[in-house]
Amino acid sequence: MPTLTRSRTATVCILAAAGSLAIVQPALAGKKPTATKVTTTVAHSAPAVSASSPVRIAASSTALVDATGQTFGPDSPYAVGGQLVTTLNTVRRTASQPLYQRERLGGSGYAFPVSTPGTYFVDLFVAETQGAQVGQRVWNVTAEGSPAATSVDVVRDAGANVASHVLFAAPVTDGVLNISFDRVAGQPLVGAVEVDFQNSSTTAAATLFSDDFNSAVGTSPDTRKWTAVTGGNGWGNNELQTYTGRASNVATDGAGHLSITARNETYTGSDGLTRNYTSARLQTRDHFAFQYGTAVARMRVPAGQGLLPAFWALGTNIGTVGWPLCGEVDIAEILGSDPTVSHATVHAGATNGGTWLSGTSTAAATPLSDGYHDYGVIWGPNAIAMTLDGRTYMTVSASDPLPTNFWNFNHPFYLLLNLAVGGNWPGAPDATTAFPATLSVDYVRVTG
Repeated sequence: MPTLTRSRTATVCILAAAGSLAIVQPALAGKKPTATKVTTTVAHSAPAVSASSPVRIAASSTALVDATGQTFGPDSPYAVGGQLVTTLNTVRRTASQPLYQRERLGGSGYAFPVSTPGTYFVDLFVAETQGAQVGQRVWNVTAEGSPAATSVDVVRDAGANVASHVLFAAPVTDGVLNISFDRVAGQPLVGAVEVDFQNSSTTAAATLFSDDFNSAVGTSPDTRKWTAVTGGNGWGNNELQTYTGRASNVATDGAGHLSITARNETYTGSDGLTRNYTSARLQTRDHFAFQYGTAVARMRVPAGQGLLPAFWALGTNIGTVGWPLCGEVDIAEILGSDPTVSHATVHAGATNGGTWLSGTSTAAATPLSDGYHDYGVIWGPNAIAMTLDGRTYMTVSASDPLPTNFWNFNHPFYLLLNLAVGGNWPGAPDATTAFPATLSVDYVRVTG
């Protein structure tokens, strides 16, 4: 494939449909490429997505292979419009750089045949490799006529030359999954695409789990949904608290919230361990688990050195395969010492018996402890994204880790909420830490 070295003016290669080469400037806000736009018609012979066979395509005239050995065929049978561009830039946070170094610029969407009605999960592999600045390449995504992603601005959400993903699910009834792009500024830029069958539902995502914590003040969490995990064994992080199920540590506030409260007090738990702090940890294990969908917790987190509130998930097979092979999804962790920043991470196993992780963080304009915010995860068969107030800031797909790392995210997971005190991360409380400290949860909802 022809390539040119990218200069500071961001000149790139354009591969036209007939294989000819034209040199253009990438289309940023207010600019148009000088080459003629290539319009691609969807071939009727394009393989369909089925329950057993996802479709993986790349913005390339030849097939590409990711780090795990999966083949991504040329996107031309599915892509509508656009031009193929390449870059020599190093793309970070992925072991499958070619899927991001070859992209389709200015396409208007895709059309994927599907073998059966149902809900399909879409992963758009994206990276800003062409020099756009924040606000210069912004676009919306529509799937089957309904909004799927709004204000996609890859450089804002991930940075330049960083692998990222736009994830969504869409029900399909007519045999073709139609995806369209609406340009807000500049032109859409997409590398690879993977479409997976998610489930047989042909309607909008259903509510799988919901708790609005509307009980009277002092009520313990609904035992049909939550179990209080107790003990003071350090929880793998040398934490200083013991978790209890007492109302003084976890109860509704009578105003539609659940309060998980950390207290500075000496307490000996049923495990015989005495600690100087108490708090609470809840889980839906044995009550609710889900495989793929969207989970959101609306929370107000506490500020203070040594406090670590978290909303996260673990694989239900933890009792048989252990950690990290069960997989862990840290949807949100916020250090009380730096409450403007939300951290998101995934953990899984590796062939050498160890673990790997992928994570990043995002900073809010004001402290997250000042009010309630939505912390969410979007999860499909081969990709995961974490969001803050609906904006995606952490993504990873099964194509991104090294081939020696397992993708331990294809089985049911259960949810957890907790407020930890001390430990290796975030460190011990100090004289400035105010107790009691409360993680206030407005609601937890799961759809899929």
